[in-house]
Amino acid sequence: MVTPPTVAPEADERFGKYRILQRLAVGGMAHIFLATLDGPDGFSKACVIKRILPEYANLEPFSRMFADEAKVAALLTHPNIVQVFDFGKIDGQYYLAMEWIQGQSLDRIMRHAAAASMPLGLRVTVDVGLAMSDALTYAHAKTLSDGTPLKLVHRDITPGNVLVSRDGIVKLADFGIVKSSVNLERTVAGVVKGKYAYMSPEQITNRELDHRSDLYSLGIVLYEASTGRRLFKRDTMEATIVAASQGDVPPPSQVSPGFPPDLERILLRLLAKDPDARYPNARELHDDLERFRGTQHWTSGGRELATLMATLFPPDAKGRVATAVAVPGSMPGSSSQGSTRTPTGISHLADLPPQERGAPGESSARVVTGVMARGTDTGATGLVAPPEQVVGAESFPWGLAAAAGAAAVGSALFWLFVA
Repeated sequence: MVTPPTVAPEADERFGKYRILQRLAVGGMAHIFLATLDGPDGFSKACVIKRILPEYANLEPFSRMFADEAKVAALLTHPNIVQVFDFGKIDGQYYLAMEWIQGQSLDRIMRHAAAASMPLGLRVTVDVGLAMSDALTYAHAKTLSDGTPLKLVHRDITPGNVLVSRDGIVKLADFGIVKSSVNLERTVAGVVKGKYAYMSPEQITNRELDHRSDLYSLGIVLYEASTGRRLFKRDTMEATIVAASQGDVPPPSQVSPGFPPDLERILLRLLAKDPDARYPNARELHDDLERFRGTQHWTSGGRELATLMATLFPPDAKGRVATAVAVPGSMPGSSSQGSTRTPTGISHLADLPPQERGAPGESSARVVTGVMARGTDTGATGLVAPPEQVVGAESFPWGLAAAAGAAAVGSALFWLFVA
């Protein structure tokens, strides 16, 4: 394991049975820490602690949301899902203890690859698709202890929530806004949660969702990873909402000449506007991707991803690995009315200006899922915490949405998430 970066460690602070090593991220209502769980004879296990600040722990909506996330996460044990292994309350502070993953989000990998004029390649895209479809197959089929279907819908499948370790292991993060039978009765009517550019048409128009909405969102992720082009991201938040609501998808072969027809068929089926025209479940998607990989005579495993990680994020002159710490989960933060406008005409990831590539001061009109540490092109380590936006009646563009067939949603709320 690579030694964690040393960034202002808390002076041997104890938090119950955990020893705090450093604070990774700060939000308006919760903090994220790198910690260890120590035992006898030198035993020590690194983990990530997310804890709500004491002043918010007694506010029912936040403690309830935190508890719901813990309940869902505790049910999920899969090699391609970030593990949450502890939940509790110490000195008035609710906390989650989660698996620590040293790596990068797919979002940052894509940006660095584009800036280096190094396409990810179809093999990497297929590897990510196989890992995510396997994770979703498991999560969508999960049941409660009495056999009751969990009916889980992640609702936030985005490149920022796909974490890749330096060993090439792919994991799905952040079940903070998940919809399931655990919290279904607590879902606020008229509130849309997620990142606009990765929502299915039914999600962005606040219609009833099922697991096929996650497959659509995964289709957007794989489309962008394989072509290097944004699908629905536009120069304004309103235009992005309209584009996602309309769901018009140019075939990948129009964007990337020579795109394999079989993979194009898979992506277009994932991105069908009508849920009934998509894959009925993630297992069938996984099987289809496996068949495609077989026709290409590609071997299984994460070697391609591990090689890509080592190439894009190499050690510095002193041999230290210039990688970010990717931390799963989401948490409530201070409200924000701001949004970031992507410059007009930007459609390719390599065209993004510095502030859109993870430079200092980055912000974005997205719901953040994993806390992903970011650095400048010199390899310096930092953290990014873009704001989440929950669409409501006051913020939703009624005229544009009507033209796109989008439905009106509830009152305007904006939450800042880090995780």
